Amino acid sequence: MATQAQAPVQPGSENKLYILQQGIVEDAPGGVPAHLSFGILSTVPDPVNPGDVTFSLKAPTGFVFTSWLSWAYHDVNTLQAKGNLQTTQGTLTDGGRALTFTHNPYLSTNQEALGYAAQVTAVDGATPGRYTDGQLKVGAAEPIKLKGRVLDAAED
Repeated sequence: MATQAQAPVQPGSENKLYILQQGIVEDAPGGVPAHLSFGILSTVPDPVNPGDVTFSLKAPTGFVFTSWLSWAYHDVNTLQAKGNLQTTQGTLTDGGRALTFTHNPYLSTNQEALGYAAQVTAVDGATPGRYTDGQLKVGAAEPIKLKGRVLDAAED
């Protein structure tokens, strides 16, 4: 993130953000943890500063979160990281299927994006298949679906 001062906090401005899952997470039970990746971009050229908001994630069927997540700012044109990767732990509930954390998805311009990765793993005994029942909600913004594919052990 740039070192200039942030624009004033505008509660509810997370509605000016475009939120998307990047790819579909895949893992087999017993495999190494995978990353469920999502990005946040601004839909307006002006700064978007909603302040600290709650990120609520529900893993797709067959997956649980490990509580570790990371994020970094990226240039939207080159996808190059603009700052150091930040890591934290979220709060797990529902046996690890739900993860919450608080963060300010501040974007100084629509030429930068936030890339997030939440660590997940396929649960033992999960039935292989594609699941689209996960969800990500960022503050008051409309939730998006999170998708995952549980692999057969032979596919991993």
